[in-house]
Amino acid sequence: MLFNSFTQYVTILFFAGFLIFSGCSKSDDQREFENQSLSAPSGYTATQAEGEITNNDPDDWRVSPMYRGLLNIGTGISSLQPPYPNPIDYNQDLTINIYLSNIDNLNRIEVYSFENVSDAGKPPIAVRDDISSPSLVTIRLNGQEISGQSGGSQANGLYRIRVLDGDLNVITYGDIKIGTE
Repeated sequence: MLFNSFTQYVTILFFAGFLIFSGCSKSDDQREFENQSLSAPSGYTATQAEGEITNNDPDDWRVSPMYRGLLNIGTGISSLQPPYPNPIDYNQDLTINIYLSNIDNLNRIEVYSFENVSDAGKPPIAVRDDISSPSLVTIRLNGQEISGQSGGSQANGLYRIRVLDGDLNVITYGDIKIGTE
């Protein structure tokens, strides 16, 4: 009888530990989304100065599985408004709006940029840790910050922007073109 109780106790502890561990891991969909965010920039969603989309890249500015339904890229709940304008000049600002509709555990947003996948490990180019829920978070970046270049024409190219939470989970990503060539 003692052995049977002990076995049940160990079994319960094992399954409880498994459930806790599996609950903390990322879903396969989230991992796949994050892997896609680390691919080389290709194509971009063109937007005008007011945010109007003139050419759509379906891979850009999707919301990750972890945050789908909890936030939107844009100023409201239901309409997509990708960062604008795109393309931008080296000295021009890009505006990224993220509408948080119901995020209690999101307290930090980090923005990363790379032109070549080998540069994906660079430090963030912008950090917002003044998040309150629900709210509209607006992040402005200029071409110099995105490219990390010190000269205008050297910065021309296509850059991947990745937006992550404070736990380094990808929220969204998309490509920005610097220069009009």
